[in-house]
Amino acid sequence: MNVMTAGLQMFVMFLLILTGYFCYKAHMISQENNACLSRLVVNVFNPAMIFSSVLGNSGNGTVDSIPLLFLVSAGIFLFLIILSKILVRIFRETGDQQQITELLYIFANVGFVGIPVVKALLGTDKLIYVAVFILEYNILVYTYGISLLRHGSKGTDTPKAAFQLSTLKPLVNPGTIACVATLFIFVTDIVPPQPLSDGLQYLANATTPISLIVIGVSLGIQADLVSLFTSGKHYLFCLCKLLVIPIIGTLFLKRLPISDVMCQVYMIMMAMPCGNLILMLVEESGRDGRECSYRIILSTLLSILTIPILVFLYPYL
Repeated sequence: MNVMTAGLQMFVMFLLILTGYFCYKAHMISQENNACLSRLVVNVFNPAMIFSSVLGNSGNGTVDSIPLLFLVSAGIFLFLIILSKILVRIFRETGDQQQITELLYIFANVGFVGIPVVKALLGTDKLIYVAVFILEYNILVYTYGISLLRHGSKGTDTPKAAFQLSTLKPLVNPGTIACVATLFIFVTDIVPPQPLSDGLQYLANATTPISLIVIGVSLGIQADLVSLFTSGKHYLFCLCKLLVIPIIGTLFLKRLPISDVMCQVYMIMMAMPCGNLILMLVEESGRDGRECSYRIILSTLLSILTIPILVFLYPYL
């Protein structure tokens, strides 16, 4: 990874976010349009990019075995869960906000932001690592994540059931299916028909600009920008989320018997801003999502600066 390349790529992403912001302010894109674009990114463009990552490069994207990818990804999520519980106690988060903050520390925006960043910095063939990470991410967010939100907090009414089989239903979605199909193609080295490969590649090329425009529109929708940029607590959270956690995680990863490529990809995964999915789950649970949305937007904007910083620090960790 090159610092200059990282800085230029993040600046390009910033311009695309600004494009979305001004499109909303100019009434070219409405909140309803943005929701439609968001669904397209989640259900069409991101899955196409993940799947297309192994077309024509099966076996060339990784020097690490698939079981090792699963094992290291699981270890990263365990690390994030433990560290999130420590951090919310250090910063004295209470009530509902404690559980929401834990989820924001654990579940990053590995789809909207992570996929384009890994593609830009390391190449499309490295998205096989991301596919494994996203597969475990989806399983965990719909089991542990929903369980944490349903568990209730002190001072609330009787806690809801921590986990139900019905919560697994969202696991069957285009993103998860694309990850499984990607792993299958990678392992079997099957070559899909050329028209299918070309069609998926065209869809994949739309991922980065549309996903970042969606983020920009979300920023434009945010009414109270003063509260967003003036809260010291939000900046402290982002410092931990975007710098402290990936630095600690990378220090551990670089001392494991794994490839340097895996360390780089998973450092980027840990360095991603907070995931939009958490806001959807929070609002669905009937809780106030305002603070959650502030942290998602601010962490997304600050990641434009922190990712080049991490790329610079990587050789010294």
